[in-house]
Amino acid sequence: MNQDQITAKLSQINSKGLEASFSLSEAALENAQKLVELNYAASKDAMVNAQDSIQQVLTAKDPKQVTELLSAETLQAASTQAVAYQKKVSKVLRDSNKEFVNVVDASIDQLQDGLQDWINTVTTNAPAGSDAFLSSFKTVYGSTLQGFEQFRAASKEAFATAEKTADQAIDALQGQIAQVKKAATPASRARKSA
Repeated sequence: MNQDQITAKLSQINSKGLEASFSLSEAALENAQKLVELNYAASKDAMVNAQDSIQQVLTAKDPKQVTELLSAETLQAASTQAVAYQKKVSKVLRDSNKEFVNVVDASIDQLQDGLQDWINTVTTNAPAGSDAFLSSFKTVYGSTLQGFEQFRAASKEAFATAEKTADQAIDALQGQIAQVKKAATPASRARKSA
């Protein structure tokens, strides 16, 4: 095997890596667009709700009516919207993570296959007496494969941690909302009985 053939094989491996990079970039842009659309819809809903609430407060005839407008039910509606928004964002991030892991897995598999093919070609066409060089070359190759597997495991662990953190954030938000609602309920009962 001559230098041109070796270079062509390496170029082919690099080309597949670039394709994977482009695929990841496209996925990142699509997910960013989904997040922008979610943020736009949530902002729009929040503005509409705020405008409605302000309108109701401005048209209230007395302070008691304003207090009733700011009841626990109003807080519950706002908190429900916040939790729904957080779940949508979490879903987009989960889908993005799964897509990224799939692309990483496929890229590692392609790279490993390409390197294995290249190693096989080089060793098949190696000149006589190069056994010691080929042995050390294969050892380096084996270490490289282990590095890929470690990267694969680390990326899966990082995405699992990100999903767990997102779930914990949703749980924390819901817990805070429950506490606010619980604290507001006795106050609204006291106002109604007075």
